[in-house]
Amino acid sequence: MRTWIKDPIAILAEAAGCGVVVDDGRIVELVARGAEPADRVDRVFDASRHVVIPGLVNTHHHMFQTLTRAHPAALNKELFPWLDVLFPIWAKHINPDNFRLATRLALTELLMSGCTTVSDHQYFYTPGLEEAMDIQAEEAAALGLRITLTRGSLNLTIEEGGNAVPGSVQDTDQILADCERVIARWHDRREGSMTQVALAPLQCDEAANDRDRVTRRASRLSDAHSPWGDP
Repeated sequence: MRTWIKDPIAILAEAAGCGVVVDDGRIVELVARGAEPADRVDRVFDASRHVVIPGLVNTHHHMFQTLTRAHPAALNKELFPWLDVLFPIWAKHINPDNFRLATRLALTELLMSGCTTVSDHQYFYTPGLEEAMDIQAEEAAALGLRITLTRGSLNLTIEEGGNAVPGSVQDTDQILADCERVIARWHDRREGSMTQVALAPLQCDEAANDRDRVTRRASRLSDAHSPWGDP
């Protein structure tokens, strides 16, 4: 459907004083001041009370943390003391329903601030949260945001040399299997796609062997599915 976004108060584009024409999610025509679209349009949106700017891009987020960002016990703390407070809370309370609410809230806030593209580094997987990437893809699609699902991971608890609490880690084979699953289901390499996948293993620890195994395999998977590689 060709939509003319007509007569905005201001627009961040040259030679588009009377707006732009959008078709199938793409700007297909700039309409100069005093002019009309060259081809027929199906719909006219009166933008006379609006400013038209490109959608903003949020390149890094942890959406599940939205639900605890004002937790009094974590305020004004440095990173690792902050994590020490919140990891047990997340491990106890971040279930699929709460995760969906956190994702929806974070995406809505971003959209209301003018952001239309987002990348979320989701590394926290409690039992039952194995479909976190699917939840985020569904919520982004429902709101019309373009998203890069960034499949992170934690595989070691504090007792094992990592920085996570029990109940918030996955073993290496589980992580790698889900990376492949998420890529196969959600990574859309087509031009203009709304959903893509990136891999971002995370572990602040000294247990290099297992960490490096995850990193090396994630790197190979990324290369195999990169838009710059062979299909």
